[in-house]
Amino acid sequence: MIAPYKGTFRISQSWNNLRSNGTLHQGFDLVGIADKRLYSPVYGTVVRAGWENPKNAKQGWGRRVVVRIGKTRFYMYFGHLSSIAVTAGQTVKPGDLIGIEGSTGHSTGSHLHWEIRESDNHNLYRDMPQYSDIPNAASRTTRASAWDGSLLGSATLAAGRNSYPAAIHNATLQARLSALGFDAGDPDGLFGAKTTAAVKQFQLSRSLTVDGKVGAKTKAALFAP
Repeated sequence: MIAPYKGTFRISQSWNNLRSNGTLHQGFDLVGIADKRLYSPVYGTVVRAGWENPKNAKQGWGRRVVVRIGKTRFYMYFGHLSSIAVTAGQTVKPGDLIGIEGSTGHSTGSHLHWEIRESDNHNLYRDMPQYSDIPNAASRTTRASAWDGSLLGSATLAAGRNSYPAAIHNATLQARLSALGFDAGDPDGLFGAKTTAAVKQFQLSRSLTVDGKVGAKTKAALFAP
């Protein structure tokens, strides 16, 4: 399960929930339980960090951070923050502090609005449960994200599997391989020949089955301490 908290959290509003004003909720609303700090689950570049409207602290997302995921067409949004720990132009990797959950903007209580959009377009919001494996139902159930191979999703990654959400997981894979010294090319989310070759080199170095596919054992090895 992928979430921006390193501690436990709960779901206060589901993705695509029909709200009382007739609009659909475009992301997850999550509430940190033991810790309100928020961390990036992806490699990327901060494109916006600050108030949505500096003249109106009650508008929209209030303090928000937007990260372009690798060099893909997908963007990750963190809204309603009480404070921000990054600046525009900064690169981030999984585990880097983004900011602190809050209740800025149009909000009635402390929470994180977490969303993914394609092409930075508000009409192209994407399926958050599909990317994160978080159950799509508001609940007081305590949940926890994993900061290991789970950052690559639950499905096997392989050549040619480049649609959403695989594209985001592929970009994380590519950046992670390159960080470990296995050149997977730009983290563009496209699992092609260069990424396959890098996966095979990594598998060989870790005495794993060399098949160029990224299943549970390869994912675990990629994020092993």
